[in-house]
Amino acid sequence: MKLNKTSARLGVLAVASALVLAGCGGDGDTDEDTKSGDSSTSAEGAQLYFVDGNTADYSADFDEGTLEGVRATYPGAELGDSFRERMLEVDPALKDFTYGPESYDATIIAALAAVAAKTDSGKAIGSKLQDVTSGGEKCTEFKACVDLLNDGKDIDYDGVSGPIEFNSTGSPSSATIGIFQYGADNKYAPESYTTGEIPDVDSVADNQKISGNIPKGDGTLTVGTLLPQSGDLSFLGPPEFAGVDLAVGEINAAGGVNGKDVKQVKADSGDGTPNIAPSEAGKLIRGKADVVVGAASSSVSLSVIDQITQAGVAMISPANTSTAFDTYADQGLYFRTAPSDVLQGSVMANLVQQDGYDNVAILARQDSYGEALANNVKKFFEEAGGTVVSFKLYDPNAANYTAEVNDLKAQDPDAIVLISFDETKKIIPELIKVGLGQK
Repeated sequence: MKLNKTSARLGVLAVASALVLAGCGGDGDTDEDTKSGDSSTSAEGAQLYFVDGNTADYSADFDEGTLEGVRATYPGAELGDSFRERMLEVDPALKDFTYGPESYDATIIAALAAVAAKTDSGKAIGSKLQDVTSGGEKCTEFKACVDLLNDGKDIDYDGVSGPIEFNSTGSPSSATIGIFQYGADNKYAPESYTTGEIPDVDSVADNQKISGNIPKGDGTLTVGTLLPQSGDLSFLGPPEFAGVDLAVGEINAAGGVNGKDVKQVKADSGDGTPNIAPSEAGKLIRGKADVVVGAASSSVSLSVIDQITQAGVAMISPANTSTAFDTYADQGLYFRTAPSDVLQGSVMANLVQQDGYDNVAILARQDSYGEALANNVKKFFEEAGGTVVSFKLYDPNAANYTAEVNDLKAQDPDAIVLISFDETKKIIPELIKVGLGQK
């Protein structure tokens, strides 16, 4: 969402700017060899901005103070104490809750869709997901929603991740983006939350709609999880798995779906290098999954979306943000509880502008996630009158990023938006060497 000049474009619903006290972060690499060195070498520096892909706990990776003042954005509403405690009951070791709420909501709405359809096949679930998230009586808990459905009422489930209300292609039509800041300990803490609407697509193609007969399921809703247990995004795995586990536990405690307990089958999505997701998705399909929650990475989801949807299985990602899914030929079976990059791109552009920076560099990984978000940040920043002095896409598997950083240095940016995953640990030291570390 663009809070100033582009607010009319995105139809802002609300802005919540209350400071909150609790910090959060993900597990970091403890290898001392990856530490940045003395951050005082970046006395000149630039203002750095992170996004959801690299907003993590770096306390074990960089010297104290290296990231102090870095600002970041990622999707998700403020996490309430009650939900945090319920997540910790499932996994007491959790240190990061990122995309846990979205994973929980993905599972709950899949179950509600199966109740509304009175059967559990993937097509049946897909046919009801929009219905249970918009246009009916508001409900926020599985049991209360089921009671309304059993009374013959339409429902509108609002989740712990914020409003969902799927649009015509299965993406949230409104969502919340959190704004965070890093302290001297290289951990991030929330500053404020912004909720805004996301424009729907102009038209929906036939290959984006469910067609043909909608089969009945086998009577047992089976939820498959294709989430990162390995790779650069493995820090997202624990909260995502915990979110699904919590939802399944609560659904079954409330009587299950159509009289039977929900079952789970689990698989590792990896991060695309190597690409293990297709074989893991095959395991879920063979395990009779009716709906797959995942993947976390947009690129990984794109590598398996045909395999999953053509098998008649519904797919709901808790973390995909690439705009590529807005027009993808998904047979009407792909959904996501995370918002399109249109929203985060606008919020990031607005944040940089509000901080007073006019000449900005964007350094992003070259994949469906990085390119889509980078393009949206650039678009909204330039529409607001700013100048993008450098726009670089890099190979996430490169041994180093010296060439990209040197090119960026030559443009003398005031601020840098870094759209990255775990390679952030390599890029930050190179920025510091050329005087572009956090100012």
